[in-house]
Amino acid sequence: MKNSLPEEYKYYKAEEETFESSHEAFRSAFPRGFAWEVIKVYSGLPDIAYKFRHWGFFEGPYKGHAPTGNMVEFYGIGTLKVDSLMKAEEVEIYYDPAEMMGGLLAGKKTSDDNTKTSQGCPFSK
Repeated sequence: MKNSLPEEYKYYKAEEETFESSHEAFRSAFPRGFAWEVIKVYSGLPDIAYKFRHWGFFEGPYKGHAPTGNMVEFYGIGTLKVDSLMKAEEVEIYYDPAEMMGGLLAGKKTSDDNTKTSQGCPFSK
């Protein structure tokens, strides 16, 4: 989820997050889970290409934003290379993180956590 946005518009700072802090932030936002499903498989073994959907209901706080109760979802594509024992050797995932972050930042601001927020695109006022 790294990006090249100016610092004041980075709502998720990958370089500052640990696996644990990131997991806790998203677990808090999606207390019922954040489901992942394969929508379509485009190729067979050993190099598998697929389309996926990741979704859940924003029912807990996310970094100073109140939950909306709305479904947050995004789609992406991935590739998976497996060996002869069907163990994953390589995995690549491609998606637009803005699809997810937009849903998480839609909640009203509940605390001052040193990030700018707005109810729309930060680049068009």
